[in-house]
Amino acid sequence: MNDSSGNSATNPEKNMRNEILEVTAQLFRKKGFTGTSMQDIANEVGILKGSIYYYFNSKNEIFQEVLDNGINPALKKAEMIVAEKLTPKEKFRKLIHYHMDYIMDHNFSLVIFFQEREKLPATEMEKYLEKRDRYENFFREVFKEGIEQGEFPELNVPLTVFAILGMCNWIIQWYNPKGALSAEEIKAHMEHLIFDRMLSLK
Repeated sequence: MNDSSGNSATNPEKNMRNEILEVTAQLFRKKGFTGTSMQDIANEVGILKGSIYYYFNSKNEIFQEVLDNGINPALKKAEMIVAEKLTPKEKFRKLIHYHMDYIMDHNFSLVIFFQEREKLPATEMEKYLEKRDRYENFFREVFKEGIEQGEFPELNVPLTVFAILGMCNWIIQWYNPKGALSAEEIKAHMEHLIFDRMLSLK
């Protein structure tokens, strides 16, 4: 579809910027922030090292934007789900399903943050944590509402949400797209554990 608004479909500069971000995210995941050089990024993208500085001022700027590109879409999607006219249980299931889908299919930003967060300047760390807390708060609010409406058992809300998200986040450490189970099978099994076992009212 043609788009004359200047988005990435018709903007080579934006395309290259996005490619650098995607490639660098994978390199950070494999080699770490310190172990990844600007030359590594240039080699992987297929451009001269100096060309990277046309798009970014430093490796640290790329790192910060990689993290933002991970959390910002997730935050927006969670906000949309919470605004839907659904029961708390339906919303919570959609939040969990999206969270796993995003982890498995899109990027390594969560694991990069866990591994490399000490590399973030204090001000940038504060901004990222504020966004992460807003994201997790959607889960807490919906879960609390589900308890109040009798859809979930009476459990410690923060602790339960941390446990569930922690279990989901760990997927990225072992998930193999070429493994015996498909992404949909894994998500279905995880949702069964969460909703039919952990959160069952029986």
